[in-house]
Amino acid sequence: MRMYAHLPESELDIMLVIWDLGGQAAAPDILERLERPLTASALHSYLKRLEDKGYLSCAKEGKVNRYAALVRREDYQSREGRTILGKLYQGSLKRFAAALYDGGALDKGEVEELRAYLEELEREEGK
Repeated sequence: MRMYAHLPESELDIMLVIWDLGGQAAAPDILERLERPLTASALHSYLKRLEDKGYLSCAKEGKVNRYAALVRREDYQSREGRTILGKLYQGSLKRFAAALYDGGALDKGEVEELRAYLEELEREEGK
């Protein structure tokens, strides 16, 4: 898997909007959907940084720049998940789940959902 730079929250927020819009968006569409206020100038600075990092490409369509994601959401999630798991939990999924459960972030229903998912993975491996 290709390695990409970790995104600070502000840039990740922009990528999440672009991914939610199907992987392509113009700046006005991004501004409209961001949850926090941002000037057009600041947005363009973030978009340029995302281009420089290899996350986006930019194509001119008339007077508007259209940005396209070069990194799939799933690929970023996978890499970031592994990074967090490795750095904070010494690569242990059990420690991660325990921290979520002990911290109240998981309820019984989510634990059951996780258990069912793990059982499904085991069944698929057995085939």
